[in-house]
Amino acid sequence: MKAPLYADILTICQDIANASNTDNDELRLASCKKLQQLCATNQGSPKDHPLQWEALADFTEDGDQAMDIYEIALATAEKLTLPVFTASTYLAMALRQVEFEEKAQALIFANKANEAAKTIDNDEIKAEISELLSQLIQE
Repeated sequence: MKAPLYADILTICQDIANASNTDNDELRLASCKKLQQLCATNQGSPKDHPLQWEALADFTEDGDQAMDIYEIALATAEKLTLPVFTASTYLAMALRQVEFEEKAQALIFANKANEAAKTIDNDEIKAEISELLSQLIQE
């Protein structure tokens, strides 16, 4: 990923988080719209990247819509052969299913995350996946 795109995504996400922390709904919505526009502009272009899609899904309040956006992130990660983003997207999907209290579906996504993580060197993501799997299996 090119540094300017990463910086743009990070700045927008920080704006969303800051707006949320101060209960500034107007700024939060404007920042989310900015992230949506960035994703739409980059979709299918050489600048398309799963990080932007995963970020958009993370900040999407409608759970079903978020899952659809995570699917775009997965397709983009697979197209660009970025297994770290495949694993992190499946992890995010599993966590969203936990929020929905859909344990069986969460376990499916957590196992997919675990499978994708077997080919990566990111110990932090691997640990998060293992922790979630342990929690889901113990419940």
